[in-house]
Amino acid sequence: MDTQAQPHTRPDDDDQRGRHRYAGTIVVVALSLVGLSTLVTGAYFTSTQTIGANTFSTGTVSLGATPASTAISFANMAPGDSVTAPITVSNTGTLAYRYSLLSTSDATDANFLAAQLQLSVRVGVTACTNAGFALTGSSLYGPGVLGSTAGTKVLGDAAQGAQAGDRTLAAGASEVLCLQATLPTSTGNTYQNKTTTASFRFDAEQTVNNP
Repeated sequence: MDTQAQPHTRPDDDDQRGRHRYAGTIVVVALSLVGLSTLVTGAYFTSTQTIGANTFSTGTVSLGATPASTAISFANMAPGDSVTAPITVSNTGTLAYRYSLLSTSDATDANFLAAQLQLSVRVGVTACTNAGFALTGSSLYGPGVLGSTAGTKVLGDAAQGAQAGDRTLAAGASEVLCLQATLPTSTGNTYQNKTTTASFRFDAEQTVNNP
């Protein structure tokens, strides 16, 4: 009887196949472990809270001065005459501020009347009249020139930041400045029939975060 030759199998072949099977099994297990590790790592407890309606608004710097026009004037002045009148400065905004006062006048001729007239400013005056001007309060300016074409710094300076002579007012507060303009007794004939006009400019800036 013929017998077919059986393929020769080396003992090592079985060992190799066995090792392949084991290796495949090890890979599968390894993948399963990796997946399990990923699931466990992402399992954190969390919580979220939102706070809304966070609103911000800006304050205001607003200066009011009354009267708005012709605060102080005098017609037909003679040497030795004075005129006294109040100006009320108000903080109508919501922020505290500091303010300055600049007096600018015209120059229509060589004999500059604004440089001849003497201006004085006081605060805290009980009676802002010629008679009561010097009796109470504190002097803030003068006697000095009424004004100039370039502008005369009567109180403080409009430059940013705190300057010497600046006045401060809290929000909602106000103060009365008492102004007096005088034509000195030494005024000569060259100033007869002269006229000058002065404009008082108030500048305000916030004080908070503005040293």
